[in-house]
Amino acid sequence: MTDCLDDDAPPSAKLVVKVLEYNDEALTQQQISDRTRLSPRTVRSSIKRLKEQGVIEERVYIPDARKQLYTLTDSVQECLQAGEAGPESAEAV
Repeated sequence: MTDCLDDDAPPSAKLVVKVLEYNDEALTQQQISDRTRLSPRTVRSSIKRLKEQGVIEERVYIPDARKQLYTLTDSVQECLQAGEAGPESAEAV
């Protein structure tokens, strides 16, 4: 995962990325906070940082337009999947 994120990313931002990685659907800030058990303020700060770095995407949550949905960008998802495939292929050799 370190190849896909900034080296100085805080643990809270890495946790947000992991939660988004393991969910098949986009999550709201509240859902991320509930699943990580981080405070809403910490999640908000992590989301802001990850958006600035181009790690996550934001879109409108249709049932409540005041909320946003967050997902990993395609490039980050590919990077994370490649990182998971790397060690397995090395073990097979």
